[in-house]
Amino acid sequence: MSIRGYIYHILMLLTVITSSCIQGGGVSSSSGAGYPDPARYEVRGLDISAHNGEIDFERVKAQGFDFVVAKATEGATFRDRRFVDNIRRARKAGLRVGAYHFFRFDTPGYMQGLNFAAAVEGRDLDIPLVIDLEEWTNPTAQATPLVINRLTEMLDHLEQRGYKVMLYTNKNGYNRFLRSLPRSYPLWICSLGEEPQLSGWTLWQATHSGRVDGVDHPVDINAFAGSLSEWEAFLAR
Repeated sequence: MSIRGYIYHILMLLTVITSSCIQGGGVSSSSGAGYPDPARYEVRGLDISAHNGEIDFERVKAQGFDFVVAKATEGATFRDRRFVDNIRRARKAGLRVGAYHFFRFDTPGYMQGLNFAAAVEGRDLDIPLVIDLEEWTNPTAQATPLVINRLTEMLDHLEQRGYKVMLYTNKNGYNRFLRSLPRSYPLWICSLGEEPQLSGWTLWQATHSGRVDGVDHPVDINAFAGSLSEWEAFLAR
């Protein structure tokens, strides 16, 4: 979900996966629009940022995808330049839409909450706001308790403003940061090429290298844990 760009493409050509989702599992050779298997997962969607370029959301919708989560912000000041256009055009195509924020370990949580809330204010979103919590590209010197405190600050700020929140991470991030949180949130788990071993997940990010008609670059493909009716119930909470 974080910045990959051309570096990502080079690494993929070298078959070296360096993203935050390295967990010791293999990566499925099936990374097209049919993965994760739509026969097993009724509800599937993409997460995107400006690095995916201009997307034809009508073509994405035509392939059976149900939702798009677009990057909105990062840290205290960064705004994704395509966020507003992405969610506007995805909704126009009939997709459910959401927004995510890439969490910086070295930035106070309330400042990150201010940035995210300002970017999504007044936007018509279906999916809870997502905080992307991962070690990849974050400074390694930040102590775990400090990161958790900053995350809690951000959660408090968003919830005080009436927003529902979902947390995205991988297995390592879950064990390091989320196990000790005093509150529980819907979990979006990254597990490349294999179904998550953690129980209770809501969304599963299954691949970073999906090939989807309408998206010029490899894209993240995700699946919802339940049925279409359960998906609608989740969005209505």
